[in-house]
Amino acid sequence: MHDIEKTVGSVRNLNLWSGLLLALCAISLPGCSRNGEEGQCNAAPHMPARQVVIMGIDGLRDDAVSPTLTPFLFHLAESHGVAWRKIDVSNGRTQQTLSAPGWVSVLTATWASAHGIVDNSSAGPIKVPTVFERLHASKADSRSVLMTSWKPLYGWVQGRLRALPQIHHAAFLRQDDAAIEQEVLTTWRTCQPELAFIHLDAVNKAGHAGAFDPSDPGYAAAVRETDSRIGRLWEKALAPSSVQGAAPQRLVIFASDHGGVGNSHGRYSDAERWAPLLAISPPGSAPVNISSLVDIGQVSLDFVQ
Repeated sequence: MHDIEKTVGSVRNLNLWSGLLLALCAISLPGCSRNGEEGQCNAAPHMPARQVVIMGIDGLRDDAVSPTLTPFLFHLAESHGVAWRKIDVSNGRTQQTLSAPGWVSVLTATWASAHGIVDNSSAGPIKVPTVFERLHASKADSRSVLMTSWKPLYGWVQGRLRALPQIHHAAFLRQDDAAIEQEVLTTWRTCQPELAFIHLDAVNKAGHAGAFDPSDPGYAAAVRETDSRIGRLWEKALAPSSVQGAAPQRLVIFASDHGGVGNSHGRYSDAERWAPLLAISPPGSAPVNISSLVDIGQVSLDFVQ
């Protein structure tokens, strides 16, 4: 009888400790993760004077931006008096229209011939400094954030950033776009980085599952869902006003890394290599000049440095 009671007591204790650990992980205790997720940020001592947010919409074709599929983003451009443009993500048909070289080109302000991530199977490392490293080198007290659900991108970038103090750079690996949205809404006002890259992947996944085509029901639904998600992020975190009644001078760049044909991409058709881009400058600031993927990173650094 005593042995049974001891066993029951041990099970109860185990359940108690398991519950406590899960609760602590739920509030992002250092060292804990949710379903293999990683990342946390430290509270910023103050709000930055200037801030850049790069919103990466993976796989968004140029012709998917429309009043029907992206009503929020379409209206956002109109309300700020700017227009969507398209850029050649292949660098004149010399870089594959794949996510890895595309996003690393954004985050290093260099093409794949320099940074070394030529396709999605590249082992790495990234051969040149990222914009996060360059920002920290010029502003030692700066803060930056990376949020993605794509593990390879997380791994390549973090492979270069391990030397940066955690207090200055936070990298979040989350399960999907819904989790990315929740992370932004939960931690944005705490993190308050000068430079942030937020990667949304649902449109790309829908393209591979069906077709990279606005007429494909699954792709169209993912584009609409992503537009709604960005609308919520804008209203609750990125819009000019804040709960404190003040906000940084904020440049927000919406960019895609490629389009697609059928359920794939990587080559140089117009549908693959031309991607949409929108840059919203803060009131009173001149529009930024972005004509290629590599301009995004450099313009971002120039704005916050």
